[in-house]
Amino acid sequence: MVDLLLPNLVEISLEDCEICDQLPPLGKLRFLKVLTIKEMGALKYIDSNFYGDMESSFPSLKVLEIAMAPCLEEWTTVNGREQFPLLSSLTIKCCPKLVKMPMLQSLKKLEIGGINVTLLKSLMMNATILTSLWINEVDELTDLPDGLLQNQKHLDSLTIVSSTLKSLSDMLDNLSTLKHLELESCLQLESLPAGLQNISSLKTLDLSQCDSLVSLPANGLQGLLSLSSLRIQNCKKLASLSEGVLYLTSLRDLLINGCPELTSLPESIQHLSSLQSLRIWSCVRLISLPNEIQHLNLLSQLEIKYCCNLMSLPQGVWSLTALETLEIEGCPHLKRQCKKEERIDPT
Repeated sequence: MVDLLLPNLVEISLEDCEICDQLPPLGKLRFLKVLTIKEMGALKYIDSNFYGDMESSFPSLKVLEIAMAPCLEEWTTVNGREQFPLLSSLTIKCCPKLVKMPMLQSLKKLEIGGINVTLLKSLMMNATILTSLWINEVDELTDLPDGLLQNQKHLDSLTIVSSTLKSLSDMLDNLSTLKHLELESCLQLESLPAGLQNISSLKTLDLSQCDSLVSLPANGLQGLLSLSSLRIQNCKKLASLSEGVLYLTSLRDLLINGCPELTSLPESIQHLSSLQSLRIWSCVRLISLPNEIQHLNLLSQLEIKYCCNLMSLPQGVWSLTALETLEIEGCPHLKRQCKKEERIDPT
């Protein structure tokens, strides 16, 4: 009856239906494009009833999200019928018991979290045209399973959020099309893999709350010739960027925020010939900046905030002729230096 009563629905959201243990035959809705199913505590099975009796189920569905279904165990298919022919975006979150689901080969965007490793591997084996992958707190994930990403020849964006992940090993080697990589809350990850240097197409690298990361790899950056943005935030043990930054000749934006063990920047920063924005925030043990900063001929924005032990700006700062914005905040020693400079005619 659903298709007859509400034939033109294009978006449905079923949320907080805690006693609902079966889904209606939504597959009959020919124009449905977006479907969200959340907080269904009693749902154990998604079965044939979900698809309806159409020859092609969910013929227009493009975006599907299933989240916070703690009892969901199986999501079955109906043999001999076409299902989800246009589905391009799938989100599965907080379904820890789910062990079986359909093979979805049309996916381009996949977000998964709060599931088991077995289901992760099954999904990745079948979804081979992904352009965006987001992995968040997959149970017991200490290493990425062998071959997990080997079929991903079109992946453009990869985000990994995992408090248990210890190693990326060589999982990044084959990602020749990857442009955006984000590692967040990888609390036990001690180093970035050497294979990082093979991602020549990478444009943005974001590292956040990687509390065991001590340094960037000295040689693991040399292939990142397209990298334009590097953001490192709240990495408690990061003590060095390493001299390997000299290879980042396309880098335009560098942000370092909340890294309390960082005491200085490498002299090789002078080789960042494309750098336009340098922001350093809340690095409380930073005591100096290299004078080689004077060679950053394109630098137009320099922000230094809450670096309370930074004693002075290097003389090279006054050679930055492209500089348009200089912001200093919460740096008491620099405040005194700048007051002195105001009384000095630089010519």
